[in-house]
Amino acid sequence: LLTDGLRAEREQKITIDVAYRTFATAKRRYLLADTPGHARYTRNMFTGVSTAEAVILLLDAERGPTRQTYLHAFIASLLGMPHVLVAVNKMDLVGYEQDAFEARAEEFRAGVHGMEFADLRFLPVSAVEGEGIVSYRGAMPWFHGPSVLHTLDDLEAAARPYFFRFPVQGVVRPGPGLRGLMGEACSGAIRVGEMVQVLPSGETTSVVEILSPDGPVESCTVGDPVIVVLADDLDVGRGAMLVRPKNPATVAHSAEAMVVWMSEDPARLRSPYRVLSGTASALGTIGEIAYRVAPDTLHREAADSLELNHVGKVSLRFADTLCLDVYRSDRTTGSFELLSVETGEVMAAGVVLRVPALEPGARSERGLCVWMTGLSGAGKSTLSDLTAARLRAAGVAVVQLDGDALRAGLNRDLAFSESDRTENIRRTAEVARLLASQGVVVICSLISPMRSQRELAAEIVGDAWFEVFVDCPLEVAEARDVKGLYARARRGEIAGFTGVSSPYEPPDCPALRLLTSEYGPGEAAQRLVDFVNSRIFLARS
Repeated sequence: LLTDGLRAEREQKITIDVAYRTFATAKRRYLLADTPGHARYTRNMFTGVSTAEAVILLLDAERGPTRQTYLHAFIASLLGMPHVLVAVNKMDLVGYEQDAFEARAEEFRAGVHGMEFADLRFLPVSAVEGEGIVSYRGAMPWFHGPSVLHTLDDLEAAARPYFFRFPVQGVVRPGPGLRGLMGEACSGAIRVGEMVQVLPSGETTSVVEILSPDGPVESCTVGDPVIVVLADDLDVGRGAMLVRPKNPATVAHSAEAMVVWMSEDPARLRSPYRVLSGTASALGTIGEIAYRVAPDTLHREAADSLELNHVGKVSLRFADTLCLDVYRSDRTTGSFELLSVETGEVMAAGVVLRVPALEPGARSERGLCVWMTGLSGAGKSTLSDLTAARLRAAGVAVVQLDGDALRAGLNRDLAFSESDRTENIRRTAEVARLLASQGVVVICSLISPMRSQRELAAEIVGDAWFEVFVDCPLEVAEARDVKGLYARARRGEIAGFTGVSSPYEPPDCPALRLLTSEYGPGEAAQRLVDFVNSRIFLARS
Protein backbone atom coordinates (compact mmCIF):
# COMPACT_ATOMS: atom_id res chain seq x y z
CA LEU A 1 0.00 0.00 0.00
CA LEU A 2 3.05 2.25 -0.13
CA THR A 3 1.94 3.93 -3.36
CA ASP A 4 -1.79 4.10 -2.62
CA GLY A 5 -2.68 7.77 -2.29
CA LEU A 6 -6.49 7.65 -2.10
CA ARG A 7 -8.22 7.10 1.23
CA ALA A 8 -10.45 4.46 -0.36
CA GLU A 9 -7.35 2.59 -1.53
CA ARG A 10 -5.89 2.47 1.96
CA GLU A 11 -9.18 1.53 3.59
CA GLN A 12 -10.02 -1.25 1.11
CA LYS A 13 -6.40 -2.35 0.63
CA ILE A 14 -6.74 -2.12 -3.15
CA THR A 15 -5.33 0.11 -5.88
CA ILE A 16 -7.91 2.26 -7.69
CA ASP A 17 -6.05 5.00 -9.52
CA VAL A 18 -2.64 4.87 -11.19
CA ALA A 19 0.01 5.97 -8.69
CA TYR A 20 3.39 7.14 -9.94
CA ARG A 21 6.57 6.97 -7.88
CA THR A 22 10.20 7.50 -8.81
CA PHE A 23 13.30 5.70 -7.57
CA ALA A 24 16.82 5.12 -8.78
CA THR A 25 19.57 2.53 -8.65
CA ALA A 26 23.22 2.87 -9.50
CA LYS A 27 22.38 1.93 -13.09
CA ARG A 28 19.04 3.56 -13.87
CA ARG A 29 16.29 5.95 -12.88
CA TYR A 30 12.77 4.53 -12.77
CA LEU A 31 9.21 5.79 -12.89
CA LEU A 32 6.93 3.21 -11.28
CA ALA A 33 3.26 3.20 -12.31
CA ASP A 34 1.26 1.20 -9.77
CA THR A 35 -1.93 0.19 -11.58
CA PRO A 36 -5.08 -1.46 -10.22
CA GLY A 37 -5.88 -5.13 -10.67
CA HIS A 38 -9.64 -4.99 -10.13
CA ALA A 39 -11.85 -5.54 -13.19
CA ARG A 40 -13.60 -2.25 -12.55
CA TYR A 41 -10.38 -0.35 -13.20
CA THR A 42 -9.14 -1.98 -16.41
CA ARG A 43 -9.00 1.46 -18.04
CA ASN A 44 -6.47 2.57 -15.39
CA MET A 45 -4.35 -0.50 -16.11
CA PHE A 46 -4.39 0.37 -19.82
CA THR A 47 -3.32 3.94 -19.06
CA GLY A 48 -0.37 2.83 -16.94
CA VAL A 49 0.88 0.17 -19.34
CA SER A 50 0.62 2.40 -22.42
CA THR A 51 3.69 4.43 -21.39
CA ALA A 52 5.76 1.62 -19.85
CA GLU A 53 8.94 -0.04 -21.08
CA ALA A 54 8.47 -3.10 -18.86
CA VAL A 55 5.56 -4.65 -16.98
CA ILE A 56 5.59 -6.57 -13.70
CA LEU A 57 2.54 -8.81 -13.34
CA LEU A 58 1.83 -10.04 -9.81
CA LEU A 59 0.75 -13.69 -9.63
CA ASP A 60 -0.47 -15.19 -6.35
CA ALA A 61 1.55 -18.37 -5.69
CA GLU A 62 -1.26 -19.76 -3.51
CA ARG A 63 -4.32 -18.89 -5.63
CA GLY A 64 -2.82 -18.92 -9.10
CA PRO A 65 -3.75 -16.75 -12.09
CA THR A 66 -7.13 -15.02 -12.12
CA ARG A 67 -9.12 -13.76 -15.08
CA GLN A 68 -7.71 -10.29 -14.39
CA THR A 69 -4.18 -11.70 -14.54
CA TYR A 70 -4.85 -12.94 -18.05
CA LEU A 71 -6.62 -9.72 -19.06
CA HIS A 72 -3.61 -7.70 -17.91
CA ALA A 73 -1.31 -10.05 -19.79
CA PHE A 74 -3.50 -9.56 -22.86
CA ILE A 75 -3.19 -5.77 -22.54
CA ALA A 76 0.59 -6.05 -22.16
CA SER A 77 0.72 -8.23 -25.27
CA LEU A 78 -1.62 -5.92 -27.17
CA LEU A 79 0.53 -2.90 -26.37
CA GLY A 80 3.69 -4.73 -27.39
CA MET A 81 5.51 -4.46 -24.08
CA PRO A 82 9.22 -5.18 -24.65
CA HIS A 83 9.57 -6.97 -21.30
CA VAL A 84 6.98 -8.74 -19.13
CA LEU A 85 8.10 -9.98 -15.72
CA VAL A 86 5.72 -12.31 -13.86
CA ALA A 87 6.46 -12.00 -10.15
CA VAL A 88 5.06 -15.12 -8.49
CA ASN A 89 4.35 -13.55 -5.11
CA LYS A 90 3.50 -14.96 -1.66
CA MET A 91 5.99 -17.79 -2.03
CA ASP A 92 6.15 -17.84 1.78
CA LEU A 93 2.57 -19.19 1.85
CA VAL A 94 3.58 -22.25 -0.22
CA GLY A 95 6.75 -22.96 1.74
CA TYR A 96 9.02 -21.48 -0.93
CA GLU A 97 8.59 -24.75 -2.86
CA GLN A 98 10.08 -24.97 -6.34
CA ASP A 99 7.25 -27.23 -7.54
CA ALA A 100 4.64 -24.62 -6.56
CA PHE A 101 6.52 -21.91 -8.45
CA GLU A 102 6.94 -24.01 -11.59
CA ALA A 103 3.30 -25.12 -11.50
CA ARG A 104 2.10 -21.51 -11.40
CA ALA A 105 4.49 -20.53 -14.19
CA GLU A 106 3.26 -23.40 -16.37
CA GLU A 107 -0.37 -22.55 -15.60
CA PHE A 108 0.25 -18.96 -16.67
CA ARG A 109 2.00 -20.00 -19.90
CA ALA A 110 -0.95 -22.21 -20.82
CA GLY A 111 -3.40 -19.38 -20.11
CA VAL A 112 -1.62 -16.89 -22.35
CA HIS A 113 -1.14 -19.30 -25.25
CA GLY A 114 -1.51 -17.32 -28.46
CA MET A 115 -0.40 -14.01 -26.97
CA GLU A 116 2.85 -12.50 -28.18
CA PHE A 117 5.62 -11.57 -25.74
CA ALA A 118 9.10 -10.54 -26.84
CA ASP A 119 10.53 -11.25 -23.39
CA LEU A 120 8.58 -13.20 -20.72
CA ARG A 121 10.26 -14.08 -17.41
CA PHE A 122 9.12 -15.61 -14.09
CA LEU A 123 10.56 -14.60 -10.73
CA PRO A 124 9.65 -16.16 -7.34
CA VAL A 125 9.23 -13.53 -4.61
CA SER A 126 7.75 -12.87 -1.21
CA ALA A 127 6.97 -9.18 -0.97
CA VAL A 128 6.01 -9.32 2.70
CA GLU A 129 9.35 -10.95 3.59
CA GLY A 130 11.37 -8.94 1.08
CA GLU A 131 12.59 -12.15 -0.55
CA GLY A 132 13.61 -11.72 -4.19
CA ILE A 133 12.73 -8.04 -4.44
CA VAL A 134 16.19 -6.54 -4.05
CA SER A 135 18.06 -9.78 -3.39
CA TYR A 136 17.56 -13.45 -2.48
CA ARG A 137 18.47 -14.24 1.11
CA GLY A 138 18.51 -18.04 1.04
CA ALA A 139 14.82 -19.00 1.32
CA MET A 140 14.83 -20.36 -2.26
CA PRO A 141 18.29 -21.87 -2.91
CA TRP A 142 16.91 -23.71 -5.94
CA PHE A 143 16.40 -20.41 -7.85
CA HIS A 144 19.59 -19.08 -9.41
CA GLY A 145 18.22 -16.07 -11.27
CA PRO A 146 18.47 -12.37 -10.38
CA SER A 147 16.07 -10.51 -8.11
CA VAL A 148 13.33 -8.23 -9.44
CA LEU A 149 15.48 -5.12 -9.07
CA HIS A 150 18.56 -6.68 -10.64
CA THR A 151 16.41 -8.00 -13.50
CA LEU A 152 15.10 -4.49 -14.16
CA ASP A 153 18.62 -3.08 -14.08
CA ASP A 154 19.80 -5.63 -16.64
CA LEU A 155 16.92 -5.23 -19.12
CA GLU A 156 17.92 -3.97 -22.53
CA ALA A 157 16.33 -0.66 -23.44
CA ALA A 158 13.74 -1.07 -26.15
CA ALA A 159 14.84 0.10 -29.57
CA ARG A 160 13.30 3.46 -30.36
CA PRO A 161 11.43 3.93 -33.64
CA TYR A 162 13.86 4.99 -36.35
CA PHE A 163 11.54 6.90 -38.67
CA PHE A 164 11.41 10.66 -38.07
CA ARG A 165 8.09 11.95 -36.74
CA PHE A 166 7.64 15.59 -35.67
CA PRO A 167 4.05 16.51 -34.74
CA VAL A 168 3.70 20.28 -35.05
CA GLN A 169 2.42 21.89 -31.86
CA GLY A 170 2.20 25.42 -33.19
CA VAL A 171 3.65 28.14 -35.39
CA VAL A 172 5.92 30.85 -33.96
CA ARG A 173 8.03 33.66 -35.35
CA PRO A 174 11.46 33.39 -33.68
CA GLY A 175 12.85 36.39 -35.54
CA PRO A 176 12.20 38.94 -38.29
CA GLY A 177 11.15 37.16 -41.45
CA LEU A 178 11.31 33.74 -39.80
CA ARG A 179 8.41 31.35 -39.39
CA GLY A 180 9.12 28.34 -37.20
CA LEU A 181 7.30 25.14 -36.32
CA MET A 182 7.30 24.39 -32.61
CA GLY A 183 7.28 20.87 -31.19
CA GLU A 184 9.45 17.87 -30.44
CA ALA A 185 10.22 14.69 -32.33
CA CYS A 186 8.41 11.63 -31.02
CA SER A 187 10.77 9.35 -32.95
CA GLY A 188 13.87 9.59 -35.10
CA ALA A 189 16.07 12.65 -35.62
CA ILE A 190 16.65 15.37 -38.19
CA ARG A 191 19.57 17.66 -39.07
CA VAL A 192 19.84 21.09 -40.62
CA GLY A 193 19.95 20.77 -44.41
CA GLU A 194 17.98 17.53 -44.60
CA MET A 195 14.77 17.18 -46.59
CA VAL A 196 11.42 16.80 -44.85
CA GLN A 197 7.89 16.19 -46.04
CA VAL A 198 4.89 17.97 -44.56
CA LEU A 199 1.85 15.79 -43.92
CA PRO A 200 -0.97 15.67 -44.81
CA SER A 201 -0.26 18.05 -47.73
CA GLY A 202 2.70 16.01 -49.00
CA GLU A 203 4.82 19.10 -49.79
CA THR A 204 8.60 18.72 -49.45
CA THR A 205 11.20 21.24 -48.36
CA SER A 206 14.41 21.37 -46.35
CA VAL A 207 15.32 22.33 -42.79
CA VAL A 208 17.32 25.57 -42.71
CA GLU A 209 17.52 26.09 -38.95
CA ILE A 210 16.76 24.33 -35.68
CA LEU A 211 16.41 26.45 -32.55
CA SER A 212 16.59 25.01 -29.03
CA PRO A 213 15.98 26.89 -25.74
CA ASP A 214 19.76 27.42 -25.64
CA GLY A 215 20.08 28.67 -29.20
CA PRO A 216 20.68 27.21 -32.68
CA VAL A 217 21.58 23.51 -32.92
CA GLU A 218 22.54 21.27 -35.81
CA SER A 219 20.06 18.47 -35.06
CA CYS A 220 17.20 17.38 -32.84
CA THR A 221 16.05 14.00 -31.61
CA VAL A 222 13.31 12.47 -29.46
CA GLY A 223 12.15 14.72 -26.65
CA ASP A 224 14.09 17.83 -27.69
CA PRO A 225 11.80 20.90 -27.56
CA VAL A 226 12.77 22.87 -30.65
CA ILE A 227 11.61 25.26 -33.33
CA VAL A 228 12.18 24.01 -36.87
CA VAL A 229 12.51 26.62 -39.62
CA LEU A 230 11.80 25.42 -43.16
CA ALA A 231 13.27 26.71 -46.40
CA ASP A 232 9.86 27.40 -47.95
CA ASP A 233 6.94 29.36 -46.52
CA LEU A 234 4.44 26.50 -46.58
CA ASP A 235 0.96 26.49 -45.10
CA VAL A 236 1.70 24.40 -42.00
CA GLY A 237 -0.06 24.59 -38.65
CA ARG A 238 -0.84 22.66 -35.50
CA GLY A 239 -1.73 19.06 -36.28
CA ALA A 240 0.59 18.75 -39.26
CA MET A 241 3.57 16.39 -39.12
CA LEU A 242 7.12 16.56 -40.46
CA VAL A 243 8.56 13.27 -41.72
CA ARG A 244 11.31 12.09 -44.02
CA PRO A 245 10.06 11.85 -47.63
CA LYS A 246 11.10 8.20 -47.96
CA ASN A 247 9.55 7.08 -44.66
CA PRO A 248 6.26 8.94 -44.20
CA ALA A 249 3.43 8.10 -41.85
CA THR A 250 0.19 7.00 -43.47
CA VAL A 251 -2.29 9.76 -44.25
CA ALA A 252 -5.61 8.09 -43.56
CA HIS A 253 -9.34 8.58 -43.23
CA SER A 254 -9.86 5.26 -41.47
CA ALA A 255 -8.11 2.79 -39.20
CA GLU A 256 -8.58 -0.53 -37.45
CA ALA A 257 -7.81 -0.32 -33.75
CA MET A 258 -8.10 -1.95 -30.35
CA VAL A 259 -9.72 0.28 -27.75
CA VAL A 260 -10.47 0.13 -24.05
CA TRP A 261 -13.70 1.93 -23.24
CA MET A 262 -13.23 4.40 -20.39
CA SER A 263 -16.64 6.00 -20.04
CA GLU A 264 -19.81 4.92 -18.30
CA ASP A 265 -21.64 5.97 -21.46
CA PRO A 266 -21.39 3.00 -23.85
CA ALA A 267 -19.89 3.20 -27.32
CA ARG A 268 -22.40 3.90 -30.06
CA LEU A 269 -21.93 3.04 -33.70
CA ARG A 270 -21.87 6.00 -36.08
CA SER A 271 -22.08 8.55 -33.26
CA PRO A 272 -19.54 11.38 -33.66
CA TYR A 273 -16.44 11.47 -31.46
CA ARG A 274 -13.40 13.72 -31.48
CA VAL A 275 -10.29 11.66 -32.34
CA LEU A 276 -7.04 12.97 -30.85
CA SER A 277 -3.71 11.67 -32.12
CA GLY A 278 -0.59 13.59 -31.16
CA THR A 279 -1.29 17.25 -31.87
CA ALA A 280 -3.93 16.49 -34.52
CA SER A 281 -7.64 15.95 -34.15
CA ALA A 282 -10.53 15.01 -36.40
CA LEU A 283 -14.19 14.21 -36.13
CA GLY A 284 -14.69 10.44 -36.25
CA THR A 285 -17.13 7.61 -35.81
CA ILE A 286 -16.97 3.93 -34.91
CA GLY A 287 -18.13 2.32 -38.13
CA GLU A 288 -18.03 -1.26 -36.83
CA ILE A 289 -17.18 -3.23 -33.71
CA ALA A 290 -15.46 -6.36 -35.02
CA TYR A 291 -15.51 -8.08 -31.62
CA ARG A 292 -15.28 -7.61 -27.89
CA VAL A 293 -12.75 -9.45 -25.75
CA ALA A 294 -14.67 -11.47 -23.15
CA PRO A 295 -13.12 -10.59 -19.76
CA ASP A 296 -13.72 -14.12 -18.39
CA THR A 297 -12.29 -16.18 -21.25
CA LEU A 298 -10.47 -13.61 -23.43
CA HIS A 299 -12.36 -15.14 -26.34
CA ARG A 300 -13.69 -12.92 -29.09
CA GLU A 301 -17.43 -12.33 -28.95
CA ALA A 302 -19.80 -10.40 -31.17
CA ALA A 303 -20.85 -6.99 -29.87
CA ASP A 304 -22.68 -3.92 -31.11
CA SER A 305 -21.49 -1.75 -28.22
CA LEU A 306 -18.67 -1.40 -25.70
CA GLU A 307 -19.21 -0.53 -22.06
CA LEU A 308 -16.92 0.68 -19.27
CA ASN A 309 -13.61 -1.28 -19.18
CA HIS A 310 -14.49 -3.37 -22.23
CA VAL A 311 -11.70 -4.05 -24.72
CA GLY A 312 -12.66 -4.44 -28.37
CA LYS A 313 -11.53 -4.20 -31.96
CA VAL A 314 -13.18 -1.41 -33.94
CA SER A 315 -13.11 0.25 -37.34
CA LEU A 316 -12.83 4.03 -37.23
CA ARG A 317 -13.65 6.62 -39.87
CA PHE A 318 -12.32 10.17 -39.79
CA ALA A 319 -13.84 13.28 -41.31
CA ASP A 320 -10.37 14.73 -41.92
CA THR A 321 -7.02 13.09 -42.47
CA LEU A 322 -4.86 11.87 -39.59
CA CYS A 323 -1.19 10.89 -39.89
CA LEU A 324 -0.90 7.45 -38.30
CA ASP A 325 1.46 4.52 -37.84
CA VAL A 326 0.77 1.04 -36.55
CA TYR A 327 1.22 1.11 -32.76
CA ARG A 328 3.96 -1.52 -32.72
CA SER A 329 5.98 0.70 -35.07
CA ASP A 330 5.49 3.95 -33.16
CA ARG A 331 3.65 4.37 -29.88
CA THR A 332 2.96 8.06 -30.28
CA THR A 333 1.65 8.12 -33.84
CA GLY A 334 0.00 4.73 -33.33
CA SER A 335 -2.18 5.70 -30.37
CA PHE A 336 -5.21 7.94 -29.94
CA GLU A 337 -8.06 8.99 -27.69
CA LEU A 338 -11.77 9.30 -28.41
CA LEU A 339 -13.44 12.31 -26.79
CA SER A 340 -17.06 13.26 -26.41
CA VAL A 341 -17.94 16.02 -28.87
CA GLU A 342 -20.35 17.56 -26.36
CA THR A 343 -18.39 17.40 -23.09
CA GLY A 344 -14.76 16.68 -23.99
CA GLU A 345 -14.78 13.58 -21.74
CA VAL A 346 -12.26 10.89 -22.67
CA MET A 347 -14.46 8.04 -23.89
CA ALA A 348 -11.78 5.56 -24.98
CA ALA A 349 -8.07 5.08 -25.60
CA GLY A 350 -6.81 2.94 -28.41
CA VAL A 351 -3.92 1.62 -30.45
CA VAL A 352 -3.77 1.39 -34.22
CA LEU A 353 -3.60 -2.13 -35.66
CA ARG A 354 -3.89 -1.31 -39.36
CA VAL A 355 -4.03 1.87 -41.42
CA PRO A 356 -5.48 1.60 -44.94
CA ALA A 357 -3.53 3.89 -47.25
CA LEU A 358 -5.55 6.72 -48.75
CA GLU A 359 -6.30 6.21 -52.44
CA PRO A 360 -6.74 9.37 -54.52
CA GLY A 361 -10.36 9.94 -55.39
CA ALA A 362 -11.59 7.11 -53.18
CA ARG A 363 -13.09 9.16 -50.40
CA SER A 364 -16.28 10.80 -51.50
CA GLU A 365 -18.74 8.03 -52.34
CA ARG A 366 -21.37 10.77 -52.45
CA GLY A 367 -20.36 14.04 -54.03
CA LEU A 368 -21.51 17.52 -53.19
CA CYS A 369 -21.71 20.99 -54.69
CA VAL A 370 -20.21 23.96 -52.85
CA TRP A 371 -21.78 27.03 -54.42
CA MET A 372 -19.69 30.10 -53.53
CA THR A 373 -21.50 33.38 -54.02
CA GLY A 374 -20.23 36.89 -53.36
CA LEU A 375 -19.15 40.16 -54.92
CA SER A 376 -16.44 40.39 -57.53
CA GLY A 377 -13.15 40.64 -55.64
CA ALA A 378 -14.51 38.93 -52.52
CA GLY A 379 -12.00 36.09 -52.94
CA LYS A 380 -14.08 33.27 -54.43
CA SER A 381 -11.52 32.12 -57.00
CA THR A 382 -8.64 32.27 -54.51
CA LEU A 383 -10.64 30.24 -52.00
CA SER A 384 -11.60 27.75 -54.70
CA ASP A 385 -7.96 27.20 -55.69
CA LEU A 386 -6.68 26.81 -52.11
CA THR A 387 -9.54 24.57 -51.03
CA ALA A 388 -9.31 22.35 -54.09
CA ALA A 389 -5.55 21.91 -53.61
CA ARG A 390 -5.96 20.82 -49.98
CA LEU A 391 -8.82 18.46 -50.74
CA ARG A 392 -6.92 16.85 -53.62
CA ALA A 393 -3.91 16.35 -51.35
CA ALA A 394 -6.25 14.46 -49.01
CA GLY A 395 -7.47 12.19 -51.79
CA VAL A 396 -10.74 13.95 -52.63
CA ALA A 397 -11.91 14.11 -56.25
CA VAL A 398 -12.54 17.82 -56.92
CA VAL A 399 -13.74 19.81 -59.95
CA GLN A 400 -13.73 23.62 -59.99
CA LEU A 401 -16.38 25.50 -61.98
CA ASP A 402 -15.30 29.14 -62.16
CA GLY A 403 -17.63 31.80 -63.52
CA ASP A 404 -14.99 33.46 -65.71
CA ALA A 405 -13.79 30.14 -67.14
CA LEU A 406 -17.35 29.02 -67.87
CA ARG A 407 -18.13 32.25 -69.72
CA ALA A 408 -15.04 31.69 -71.86
CA GLY A 409 -16.30 28.28 -72.97
CA LEU A 410 -19.59 26.61 -72.09
CA ASN A 411 -21.44 29.90 -71.60
CA ARG A 412 -19.64 32.13 -74.10
CA ASP A 413 -22.90 32.80 -75.97
CA LEU A 414 -24.42 34.48 -72.90
CA ALA A 415 -24.30 38.17 -72.03
CA PHE A 416 -25.10 39.83 -68.70
CA SER A 417 -28.82 40.47 -68.97
CA GLU A 418 -30.93 39.03 -66.17
CA SER A 419 -32.19 36.21 -68.41
CA ASP A 420 -28.67 35.36 -69.62
CA ARG A 421 -27.34 35.39 -66.07
CA THR A 422 -30.12 33.00 -65.06
CA GLU A 423 -29.24 30.70 -67.97
CA ASN A 424 -25.57 30.88 -66.92
CA ILE A 425 -26.58 29.68 -63.46
CA ARG A 426 -28.83 26.93 -64.87
CA ARG A 427 -26.15 25.44 -67.10
CA THR A 428 -23.56 25.55 -64.34
CA ALA A 429 -25.94 23.88 -61.89
CA GLU A 430 -26.73 21.09 -64.36
CA VAL A 431 -23.01 20.34 -64.79
CA ALA A 432 -22.52 20.44 -61.01
CA ARG A 433 -25.41 18.03 -60.50
CA LEU A 434 -23.96 15.50 -62.95
CA LEU A 435 -20.51 15.66 -61.36
CA ALA A 436 -21.82 15.44 -57.79
CA SER A 437 -23.89 12.39 -58.71
CA GLN A 438 -20.61 10.65 -59.66
CA GLY A 439 -19.05 11.26 -56.25
CA VAL A 440 -17.15 14.43 -57.14
CA VAL A 441 -16.86 17.49 -54.91
CA VAL A 442 -17.77 20.44 -57.13
CA ILE A 443 -16.66 23.95 -56.15
CA CYS A 444 -18.63 26.60 -58.05
CA SER A 445 -17.39 30.21 -57.95
CA LEU A 446 -20.03 32.54 -59.36
CA ILE A 447 -21.25 35.95 -58.28
CA SER A 448 -24.85 34.68 -58.76
CA PRO A 449 -26.22 37.93 -57.33
CA MET A 450 -29.94 37.16 -57.14
CA ARG A 451 -31.52 34.84 -54.57
CA SER A 452 -33.89 33.51 -57.23
CA GLN A 453 -30.92 32.40 -59.32
CA ARG A 454 -29.35 30.56 -56.41
CA GLU A 455 -32.68 28.96 -55.53
CA LEU A 456 -32.83 27.67 -59.11
CA ALA A 457 -29.34 26.15 -58.71
CA ALA A 458 -30.31 24.56 -55.40
CA GLU A 459 -33.41 23.03 -56.98
CA ILE A 460 -31.39 21.56 -59.86
CA VAL A 461 -28.54 20.13 -57.77
CA GLY A 462 -30.76 18.86 -54.93
CA ASP A 463 -29.55 17.63 -51.54
CA ALA A 464 -25.89 17.84 -52.57
CA TRP A 465 -26.08 21.67 -52.88
CA PHE A 466 -24.51 23.86 -50.18
CA GLU A 467 -24.48 27.65 -50.35
CA VAL A 468 -21.29 29.35 -49.13
CA PHE A 469 -21.41 33.13 -48.76
CA VAL A 470 -18.00 34.68 -49.42
CA ASP A 471 -18.81 37.83 -47.48
CA CYS A 472 -16.73 40.92 -48.18
CA PRO A 473 -17.79 44.58 -47.79
CA LEU A 474 -18.14 46.42 -51.10
CA GLU A 475 -15.48 48.98 -50.17
CA VAL A 476 -12.95 46.20 -49.42
CA ALA A 477 -13.71 44.32 -52.65
CA GLU A 478 -13.50 47.57 -54.61
CA ALA A 479 -10.20 48.47 -52.96
CA ARG A 480 -8.76 45.14 -54.10
CA ASP A 481 -10.08 45.45 -57.70
CA VAL A 482 -7.33 43.21 -59.10
CA LYS A 483 -8.91 43.19 -62.58
CA GLY A 484 -9.81 46.89 -62.59
CA LEU A 485 -13.49 46.07 -63.10
CA TYR A 486 -14.83 48.34 -60.37
CA ALA A 487 -12.92 51.31 -61.79
CA ARG A 488 -14.33 50.65 -65.24
CA ALA A 489 -17.84 50.23 -63.83
CA ARG A 490 -17.55 53.55 -61.96
CA ARG A 491 -16.58 55.22 -65.24
CA GLY A 492 -19.65 53.73 -66.88
CA GLU A 493 -17.69 51.39 -69.12
CA ILE A 494 -19.40 48.24 -67.75
CA ALA A 495 -23.18 48.20 -67.55
CA GLY A 496 -25.04 46.18 -64.93
CA PHE A 497 -21.95 45.53 -62.79
CA THR A 498 -22.90 43.88 -59.50
CA GLY A 499 -22.40 46.17 -56.52
CA VAL A 500 -22.12 49.33 -58.65
CA SER A 501 -24.97 49.50 -61.14
CA SER A 502 -26.68 46.20 -60.35
CA PRO A 503 -27.79 44.90 -56.93
CA TYR A 504 -26.41 41.96 -54.97
CA GLU A 505 -28.81 40.03 -52.74
CA PRO A 506 -26.85 38.33 -49.93
CA PRO A 507 -27.97 34.87 -48.77
CA ASP A 508 -30.45 34.77 -45.91
CA CYS A 509 -29.17 31.56 -44.36
CA PRO A 510 -26.02 30.18 -46.04
CA ALA A 511 -24.58 26.81 -45.02
CA LEU A 512 -21.28 28.61 -44.39
CA ARG A 513 -20.31 32.29 -44.21
CA LEU A 514 -16.69 33.26 -44.81
CA LEU A 515 -15.68 36.79 -43.82
CA THR A 516 -12.75 37.28 -46.18
CA SER A 517 -12.16 40.80 -44.88
CA GLU A 518 -11.36 39.26 -41.47
CA TYR A 519 -9.89 35.85 -42.37
CA GLY A 520 -6.70 35.40 -44.30
CA PRO A 521 -6.93 33.22 -47.43
CA GLY A 522 -5.38 30.23 -45.64
CA GLU A 523 -7.74 30.38 -42.67
CA ALA A 524 -10.82 30.89 -44.86
CA ALA A 525 -9.78 27.98 -47.08
CA GLN A 526 -9.26 25.71 -44.06
CA ARG A 527 -12.74 26.58 -42.78
CA LEU A 528 -14.13 25.58 -46.15
CA VAL A 529 -12.04 22.38 -46.19
CA ASP A 530 -13.35 21.46 -42.74
CA PHE A 531 -16.90 22.16 -43.90
CA VAL A 532 -16.53 19.95 -46.99
CA ASN A 533 -14.91 17.15 -45.00
CA SER A 534 -17.70 17.18 -42.44
CA ARG A 535 -20.36 16.96 -45.17
CA ILE A 536 -18.57 14.11 -46.94
CA PHE A 537 -18.16 12.37 -43.60
CA LEU A 538 -21.83 12.71 -42.62
CA ALA A 539 -22.91 11.50 -46.06
CA ARG A 540 -20.82 8.33 -45.68
CA SER A 541 -21.67 7.57 -42.03
